[in-house]
Amino acid sequence: MVDKITFMETLRSVQEIAKTGAGPMSREEVQSYFQDMELSEEQQDMIYQYLQMPQETDREEPAENEDKPKTQGQQVRKKGSKSEEKKETSYSAHFRMYLNEISAVPALDKDQERNLYQRLLAGDEAVIADLSGQWLKKVIRLAEKYTTAKALLEDLVQEGNMGLLLGLRQLLGKGSEYGMADDGRGVLQENRKKELEQKLEEFVIEGLKSYRRELEGETDNENTILAKVSLVYEARKALAEENGTIPSLQELCEYTRIPEEEISDILALHEKAEGNSGLLGNC
Repeated sequence: MVDKITFMETLRSVQEIAKTGAGPMSREEVQSYFQDMELSEEQQDMIYQYLQMPQETDREEPAENEDKPKTQGQQVRKKGSKSEEKKETSYSAHFRMYLNEISAVPALDKDQERNLYQRLLAGDEAVIADLSGQWLKKVIRLAEKYTTAKALLEDLVQEGNMGLLLGLRQLLGKGSEYGMADDGRGVLQENRKKELEQKLEEFVIEGLKSYRRELEGETDNENTILAKVSLVYEARKALAEENGTIPSLQELCEYTRIPEEEISDILALHEKAEGNSGLLGNC
């Protein structure tokens, strides 16, 4: 099984290399960075497609045009909101350039978009890059709903894009599930198209929620530790007042239901930090 942390660190490193390269990375070059991981062909394809998305490369910002989609930064400047201006400037330079890059992706009309979906359902992998490009702005809008002090927008966008690619790969060649022939022939009806887009949105949201869960898990763990420390010291104070002596580890264990080993670690850390001794009393 591929270690997720190692995989994500490697993916981010390769993405940074791709940004600074003179040209696009070949499939073989991308795969070389993951050769020690047991990845399926589908996973390798997904990574390659992900790296083909607009990258955060240095480029001059084009002149503003009313007919061209506005970047998030341009919209903020037009609104003139000080709070949103401050939020915009907090983004990294790479992410601001990414926003500028995807603003140049032309929007497709309904017929063009439907044609891409039909080709996807027929099993045409070549349309994944084009479809993902159409979803990049929507991924940002979805990611904005899940931002917190720890879950930054640019990190969420990356996770959302990964979820999007996973969803596109899952839908590849699934024409029969959306009212088309097994070979993908036929017309994708509007109601089935909405079902397909809802499915893709669910993949994006799951990626965002998964990332949030990881961060919140870390926060919960920190809060649990702090709660235990507080409980141990409140218990030590209460027992000392009740019995007139510093409580033992066993007494604290029985009072707090925290294992003696954990209590010992908590008190030892406090003793080291404060430079005091004799906090444990007689066990």
